[in-house]
Amino acid sequence: MTVPETVSTTEAPRPSRYSLGSLPNMLRSLLFIGLLVAALVALVPRVDEVHRPAVDALAKARITMTQTGVPLELPQGLGEGWVPTVATYAPGTANVPTFTTVWETPAGGDIALKEATDATDGWVARSVNDGARDGSVNVGARTFERYVSRSGSQVSYVERASGSDATTLAVTGTTTEDELKAFVAALREVTPAT
Repeated sequence: MTVPETVSTTEAPRPSRYSLGSLPNMLRSLLFIGLLVAALVALVPRVDEVHRPAVDALAKARITMTQTGVPLELPQGLGEGWVPTVATYAPGTANVPTFTTVWETPAGGDIALKEATDATDGWVARSVNDGARDGSVNVGARTFERYVSRSGSQVSYVERASGSDATTLAVTGTTTEDELKAFVAALREVTPAT
């Protein structure tokens, strides 16, 4: 006995109108997405400046001096607005052990102070960000080599070590030269921790 074949008379389902991608539907979707993005931008806070927390540069310098015997200097008596934000002792350029402090100035600039014994010419060049030598400057009773970056946005003062136990100083600022001179004039020897 043979079974008669049945022919289906149902139609294929019609595609959804939304899957056709009509222009008004695309515009509604873009408007909705745009409103979501605008709401997110309005809710997310924007920061103009990132302030680094202050560190105890003097304590770090005293500990470093006690451990290494390297003579160090830090500014003293600068007044309000001068905030040390970095204080490290680590190998620098050409593996020269370097004590580095970074200070935020009252005008909002930064001054980096790098100190090392056995500093090489490469260490000096890197510490002044490959700036060009531009004469010298006297601050108090001290004379520093003056370097200016190619862009002119950084000025550096370098005092090279004179003796086997002396420390080479490189002071680089992204601030006014008056603040840089005030910083250098305030440098004093640090006494080691007991």
